[in-house]
Amino acid sequence: MQNIFTQIRSFSKEFWLLNLIQMIERLAYSALVLQMAVYISQKDIVGGLHWEHTTKGMIFFVWALVQNLIPVLTGGLADKFGRKNMIFISIFFAIIGFYLFAFQREFTGVMTAAVFVGIGLGSFKPALQGLISNSMRDKFTSIGWGLNIMLINVAFFFAPALSKYLEEISWQIFFIVTGSILIIIIPLLFLIKDDNDKIKNEPSITIKEILIGVLRPQILSFVIIMGGFAIIYMQFYETLPNFIYDWVDTSQVAKALNLPDYMLMTTSLGTMIDFKWLYTLNSSFIVLGVVTVSWLMSGVKLRYAIMFGITTASLGLFVSGATQIGSMAVLGMLIYTLGEMITNPRYLEYMASLGTKSRRSVYLGYLNISFAIGLAGGSLLGGFLYNEYSEKSTLAIRYLEAQQVDMTQITHSNAMDKVVQFTNTSIQESTSMLWDLYSPNKIWYIFLGIGIFSTLLIYLHSRIYHNQPLK
Repeated sequence: MQNIFTQIRSFSKEFWLLNLIQMIERLAYSALVLQMAVYISQKDIVGGLHWEHTTKGMIFFVWALVQNLIPVLTGGLADKFGRKNMIFISIFFAIIGFYLFAFQREFTGVMTAAVFVGIGLGSFKPALQGLISNSMRDKFTSIGWGLNIMLINVAFFFAPALSKYLEEISWQIFFIVTGSILIIIIPLLFLIKDDNDKIKNEPSITIKEILIGVLRPQILSFVIIMGGFAIIYMQFYETLPNFIYDWVDTSQVAKALNLPDYMLMTTSLGTMIDFKWLYTLNSSFIVLGVVTVSWLMSGVKLRYAIMFGITTASLGLFVSGATQIGSMAVLGMLIYTLGEMITNPRYLEYMASLGTKSRRSVYLGYLNISFAIGLAGGSLLGGFLYNEYSEKSTLAIRYLEAQQVDMTQITHSNAMDKVVQFTNTSIQESTSMLWDLYSPNKIWYIFLGIGIFSTLLIYLHSRIYHNQPLK
């Protein structure tokens, strides 16, 4: 195994430029995603939509399906008609979606915006990943995908600051500016040479071949199993922010670190660390550690690396929401991140290795079936579970109804105030009372079980296909 720095220096200028393009796309997308769960469903956010978590779940369900099933088709089209051409088209669709978010406040309009973003960014991903994969030397793919994940998370690191700054101006400005960031990609594409001409002598793929490829039992079963990891991934980024906002007390962590005001937010519990800044821990840890972890794990059999990664991520998500203690949430987020940085590069490496240079966008498109299953199903499951068992305003209303309080003037926005008034306690004491009474953290047991079950299925998959290249 060569020195890690020797391997890093071996990558071409084309590799680094392609990763810069992906960083720009991820900056815009992650800034958007960081706000969407709260924008759609948090009841006490000024200017938000204030919709139910089940409505949020339906929007994320359709969005995830579109964004993660489109690549199955467009990956093959990118291989056939040119990856740069596909990227140009995808950016056009995505920008329309971002701009629609700025001006739509009805369900149909917001859903339409999500579909446009899904089509655009879903088509973008396999085309660009195909270019990145072909820019790597085969023996350095583990470190190459580790670098790719690291650079993506550099973009994630800056997303919270950008997201918070723009949201404080107005929601319209937030959506317009984040969408406009994607325009920067267009001139950079002229510096990239589409590599399809290098493989033009190979027969072009047909739609039939794309479908036959994904229906191969080894591939189809594996991407379905990896949907379990995608469910865990979905909850970390889409459900956990609401949970932290409602329940987790990070005030002591903020005081201990003497954090500045711009990293704080005011919640019903008081002044806490803004959850968007908590998520910079995730991206920072990946930036600092993913290349080293990928290098260390490159000698580990693929199935063991992925099994360990999924188990670690599942435990991390569970710890993040197990208590109301802010430091425990931080610890859980770091554990989850370790699992994510083990799993994602090895999954990318495996799917890319299945195809020839002319087919890599196709196989990297297949990877997104996992996220279609996990993110779409996870959005519905997470939205339902949180709405029924964990949303603080819902549990406050449930408590008041059980106490036979007059509910005429009580809404999600003022339910906690009514609980405080009825019990004659502080907001912190009322929150702890609801926690003890309803155990909103019980939803995380379900996702821990999903993660462990997925790990067991990967083991069984590797036993069944042990003579085929799942190394």
